[in-house]
Amino acid sequence: MKTKNFISISLLLGLFVNAQVGIKTTTPNSTLAVAGSMGADYKQITTTTYNITATDHYITYDGAANATFTLPVIGTGTASYTGRIYKIKNISASGITLQASSGNTLRIDNTPVASFVIPTGAYAEVVNNSNTTGGTWDLSFTVLPKPSNVEIYGIQLTIPPHANGTAPIADWVSHANPAYDSGTGTDAWWIISKASTTFAHTAGYSNASRMMLVYEFQGTPFNVNNMYPILTAGNNSSFPDIFTASFVSLANVSGKTRLTVSVSRIDFIGSNGANNSNWTGTFLLNLLLARKLY
Repeated sequence: MKTKNFISISLLLGLFVNAQVGIKTTTPNSTLAVAGSMGADYKQITTTTYNITATDHYITYDGAANATFTLPVIGTGTASYTGRIYKIKNISASGITLQASSGNTLRIDNTPVASFVIPTGAYAEVVNNSNTTGGTWDLSFTVLPKPSNVEIYGIQLTIPPHANGTAPIADWVSHANPAYDSGTGTDAWWIISKASTTFAHTAGYSNASRMMLVYEFQGTPFNVNNMYPILTAGNNSSFPDIFTASFVSLANVSGKTRLTVSVSRIDFIGSNGANNSNWTGTFLLNLLLARKLY
């Protein structure tokens, strides 16, 4: 019996001296080595006010309104919680205000804060530290909400001079004038055709000068299903011209995406001596393509 007790005590002392424990492994390489999966407490919350407990670990919120989660009060000894980690996932359509208890704070950077908002679809991880003068909880990791269900592409195209301007540029078809193309390589946009309509200014009515422009994307054609073009005309020249751009059509033609736009000059209709509303300069067309993914 004495020998057996001696062996048992020796094994126990060896365990504490080595300070390494293995679960399903005989060669632990850390203080605790687990050769297998691990589990911890999981809880899904729907109430809008929740006090996080000492036994919580992973918390999911799926309530119907904005919620407030409060971290435990930090104490001493077994209530010091140093190193304790909480994982919080927001799967609701509302926000979670994560706040420290009275007398405690969150530390996002060097400036402690009282609370942090976890938006819809986001994930946050906080860990308790031993800091007694700054934040007592570190916001150690955050993941932003899942990507938007909108895919966006943008480019700046050119609006060429009018065919009836003071210094006219003739209209064309079949990409006969590449001087006004935009972009390079597979991100290039060609102006396939340009059709100008001059102003009409009579005693009975006035029509603005306008052009019908067909742009063609030279890269892989876009998926134009559920795609919505947003157009704005710009002016970075010394001319005072003001334009409006109207969407006409967006379609894939012969393996290329084609955008048809009508551009009108809206600040001036008619003529004033040598000046007229058929524009001469080259201007900008800002294009944003937004496609709804689901």
